[in-house]
Amino acid sequence: MELVHTLRGRPGSGRVAGVCRLLEAAAGEHAAALGVGIDALRAGGRAWMLVRLGLRAARWPEPGEEVEVLTWPSRRTAGARAWREFEVRDATGCPLLEAASVWLIVDLERRRPVRLPGFLHQLPFPARDTSIEFVDPPDPGAPPGSISIRRIEPSHIDINLHVNNVAWIAWAEEEADLPHPARLQADFLAEARQGETVVFHTWRDCHQRRALQTASAGGRPCVRLQWW
Repeated sequence: MELVHTLRGRPGSGRVAGVCRLLEAAAGEHAAALGVGIDALRAGGRAWMLVRLGLRAARWPEPGEEVEVLTWPSRRTAGARAWREFEVRDATGCPLLEAASVWLIVDLERRRPVRLPGFLHQLPFPARDTSIEFVDPPDPGAPPGSISIRRIEPSHIDINLHVNNVAWIAWAEEEADLPHPARLQADFLAEARQGETVVFHTWRDCHQRRALQTASAGGRPCVRLQWW
């Protein structure tokens, strides 16, 4: 059983969103190899859902640049929360960025988390962690600098019938409009569905190159993001 999985690819559109698409693909491939992929879970009426994602970049890959993604299940896995870590390298093997993610397995009918399969707690986890730590966002202390509205279309929906996490990142990246953020943290709080309207609130501190965002649908807070 390979505990560190490698995927090679090229980021598509969106500097950060393009990377997140590769992370999602690598995680999906590795979960399938471990016996807990999309098809295996859906056969039991369950699915993986992402609840937290953090990235720290020394340099973001350019669109179309060939990179190597390494991913592994993290020894930080605990309770119902499965942690997965990532490292992205350029074609010469130089580290570009690192990321960490937290996932739940959700019952698709009840839309509620369930226990992780026992073997996921007993894996011989690689003795390596990223430096990613999740932090609470600061209080913006003022009205948002901008408010925008987006309509959820079929192309934004994934197999779990809600807005895909990369779609949220792509929208947020456009709204944040920071040229060279070094870090991103996204907390996924609730689902949003096709036909709903998404409202983005963005607070920018251009001097510190920082942005805070919230996105809601139907009055429900769905995603909270920090860029810095």
